[in-house]
Amino acid sequence: MSVELRAPTVDDAPAIRDLLRDWSVESIGEQGVSEDEIHSWFALPDIWMRVAEEDGRLVGYADTAPAEGGYINVDVRSLDPGVTEMLVAAATEAPRAPDAVALRGFVQGGIEVTTEAYRAAGWQLIRHGYQMRIQLTDDIPEPTWPEGFSPRNFQPGEEQRVYEANQEAFADAWDFRRQEKDRWRAFTVNHHGFDPSLWWLVDDGDEIAAFTLNYWHFSGDKTFGWVGSLGTRPPWRRRGLATALLLHSFHDFRGRGATKVGLGVDAENTTGAVKLYESAGMTVERRNDTHELKL
Repeated sequence: MSVELRAPTVDDAPAIRDLLRDWSVESIGEQGVSEDEIHSWFALPDIWMRVAEEDGRLVGYADTAPAEGGYINVDVRSLDPGVTEMLVAAATEAPRAPDAVALRGFVQGGIEVTTEAYRAAGWQLIRHGYQMRIQLTDDIPEPTWPEGFSPRNFQPGEEQRVYEANQEAFADAWDFRRQEKDRWRAFTVNHHGFDPSLWWLVDDGDEIAAFTLNYWHFSGDKTFGWVGSLGTRPPWRRRGLATALLLHSFHDFRGRGATKVGLGVDAENTTGAVKLYESAGMTVERRNDTHELKL
């Protein structure tokens, strides 16, 4: 039976969940994404999605989505080399804006089947990132707050302030491009996993000095906390706010029943984030790679 590519519908969400669960367990040894997470993909603006089907069974998944600066993010997942090559080729030819400059594919854990498919299609490896984790034991240090600073939860109506703080905090990150507010909202306050009690802000007067926007892991596992975005605005750096927020997050997640916490970070981050996370007890779980095809 030949493999066919088709556009999925929301009714395919359970089958996509099962496919990605099997792919994730076999490829990187962890749980896949939840069905709620997959439902949220269908609601994303300008997303292009395809599934590979063989004899009524899904054997691959791919999507593309535009990002700032004319880049197109590509996600391809299959355990079969031939199917992976088909999906990479389809994503390469997917509709895109005339001003698109490059496609970028994210490969978790350097998975060989995906890496080889990108390489064979002429994509170039351009960047590495890390997933880092910590097991939440009883000896997690308590946070030490600089005098006059303490964390508080996000409050309704603060979206614009948090958005601006987020953009400023990451303005010196690799290949930064200011994110459109609607796109930022789609992945934060409008995301199905948004819980304001997991967002922590640190104020200095009327200014947000630092923040951490936390979630539960996209698998839906309520023992796996996720630090989605941890940042300090430039005027408040080197005071220990990020370390204190990170340790505070560990204790907060452990109090909610979590046994581990993870996050993603650019391996070449210029603000010393990797060393900061290591100093708080986190270790590298795996390396993730970004491949690019210039258009």
